[in-house]
Amino acid sequence: MTIPVLIAPVYNRHDLLDRMVRSITHPVARGLVIDNAMSDYQMTEVGPEWVVHRPAFTSYGYPGSINLGITQTPDADWWMWVSNDVVFGDGDLDAFVDHMERATGPSLLTWHFAMGAINKAMVQEVGLFDEWSFWPLYFDDNDYAYRCAMAGYPVDYYAGENIWEGADGHQNSLTIYSDPVLALRNSETWATNKAAYVAKWGGPPGKERLKTPWGKRLPLWATRPDVVGRTDRLW
Repeated sequence: MTIPVLIAPVYNRHDLLDRMVRSITHPVARGLVIDNAMSDYQMTEVGPEWVVHRPAFTSYGYPGSINLGITQTPDADWWMWVSNDVVFGDGDLDAFVDHMERATGPSLLTWHFAMGAINKAMVQEVGLFDEWSFWPLYFDDNDYAYRCAMAGYPVDYYAGENIWEGADGHQNSLTIYSDPVLALRNSETWATNKAAYVAKWGGPPGKERLKTPWGKRLPLWATRPDVVGRTDRLW
């Protein structure tokens, strides 16, 4: 079975991206690498079904990259995304493809949100990721999982005994750990994103008090543009 769309956001460590791509064991109908560093990276591991896209000026962030991949391929029945430092093991992609092909309603299967698959029915019900409140990354996953729960469609979590993430002595988040400047900025934007989560849901993950975004009469998919906040969180 074929993966309809595979979205791979990357900011640095393109060597890990190449490693991830080499671990893919399923055919991919359309692959989209989003090079948020706007580098001169060129793919050498795969064929013409893959495209490398670069933002014009600034990173889309992790949630924005997933959103871009979805909105660029609206004809797909489901989409998969994956971080560049993930390595697939035996049976991992089989499990994801089988789960998504069997889904009869809104479905999201994920492994720690470092990778995941979401179908069109879930996007229609819950919306896209909130790339304004939680940029460039962190808490966007908590936000989406909470919105799914409020909509009555809990997220499915993959145990993933063979899949793994990281290298170089780190367990994960090599985009950050590979660069001390990014690590410092992440510590700052992480706190900003946590405050945004509390403002949106009335408490941190696991202690939410609100059932609608910002406690207002808004649908679960609603987001609020915040140009000043985006500027403050530039890496």
